[in-house]
Amino acid sequence: MSGNCHSWSFGDDSGMRIPQILRFVFLFGLVGGFCAAAEMPGLKVGDRAPEFTLASGTGSEISLADLRKNGPVILVFVRSADWCPHCRRQLQGLEADRAELEAHGAQLVALSYDSAATQAQAVAKLGLTYPLLADPGSKTIDAYGIRNHEARGKGLGVPHPAIFVVDRTGVIRAKLMEESYRDRPSSEAIQAALTNLK
Repeated sequence: MSGNCHSWSFGDDSGMRIPQILRFVFLFGLVGGFCAAAEMPGLKVGDRAPEFTLASGTGSEISLADLRKNGPVILVFVRSADWCPHCRRQLQGLEADRAELEAHGAQLVALSYDSAATQAQAVAKLGLTYPLLADPGSKTIDAYGIRNHEARGKGLGVPHPAIFVVDRTGVIRAKLMEESYRDRPSSEAIQAALTNLK
């Protein structure tokens, strides 16, 4: 991604309903320089979400297929729940807003390249009650096409931070990203994407 811009991509439903203030922010962003969806790395809105089964920080295995049975899934990719302060801040912010997000009938789940043991420590330290999944080989990160190939050292294998909203049928209905890894999509933006599913 290049230039100073944000990237929000929603489905094409003509019945998209975004609260008035968010509609203003979204339209202002379009005028002011939001990135085109084509500039975002990885899968796009309308693509099928790759299935996965991953270990969680609580020791259980969780699959996207099982999550989808209960409604749309908010799939949050973070760089690391261990050493990335921006990711930890985002994960805690999502925990604080979880009830509002799940009021839309959605389920919240996050993942990073960290090991299951590291995720268990992060869950306890950050007080997370939603699943934090381990993708230590970055296979799921690669399947979604969002590996940061410029990352080196301990960052080798991390994703570009991204949020995908996957509907019950397994189709990606929204994708939210920011240009800088230091910035993350707001909970209001996620709620706007969920509203579009109804």
